[in-house]
Amino acid sequence: MAEYETEEQQVEALKEWWKQNGIAVIGGAVLGISALVGWRGWNWHQENQATEASDIFVVLQEAVSKNDAAALSEKANILRDQYGSTPYASLAVLHHAKAQIDQSDHAAAEESLRWVLNNSKQDTVKNVARLRLARLLLADNKIDEAQAMVNAGVSDAYASLANEIRGDIFVAKGEIEQAKKAYDEAMLTTSGSVEYLQLKRSDLGS
Repeated sequence: MAEYETEEQQVEALKEWWKQNGIAVIGGAVLGISALVGWRGWNWHQENQATEASDIFVVLQEAVSKNDAAALSEKANILRDQYGSTPYASLAVLHHAKAQIDQSDHAAAEESLRWVLNNSKQDTVKNVARLRLARLLLADNKIDEAQAMVNAGVSDAYASLANEIRGDIFVAKGEIEQAKKAYDEAMLTTSGSVEYLQLKRSDLGS
């Protein structure tokens, strides 16, 4: 750094530096403060969204327990449309899809489950949506779509369910040997009872 013989020279040098760099310094400070304020504001917004979504989801769960289809639909649509970035939205739409299936509105249920697949950030929720959608497509005789859906992959925890659905699809396609293998795999990978799977497998013969 340059040395100056007098304080006046130091002052003049500082003035000259400030003339050349002052705007950049102020701009950088303003940007830094704005970024900090924006980040804190975004965090507050996210936290506020999550709190509001949680409260709505509690009401939705009450609607589920009371079999109040109208209230369930209303709250699920609010969470989906206004709080779609929160995990509560995907859970709500899953509940809604089940109700739509119970009401035999398969087209609406399919749309709901696809929304969950496209928007949820939680692997567990996406796995459930994928398997439910595969079952729904199979029930609607959209066999190739169902097969593509289940073959898209799920986590190991859902391997048994995925293999069972594969078995059901193979049965629907008349591919009995493949169905047997799928049911055998389902029984090997399940952590629960194999009785129901064994019945399906036994119906296909040895």
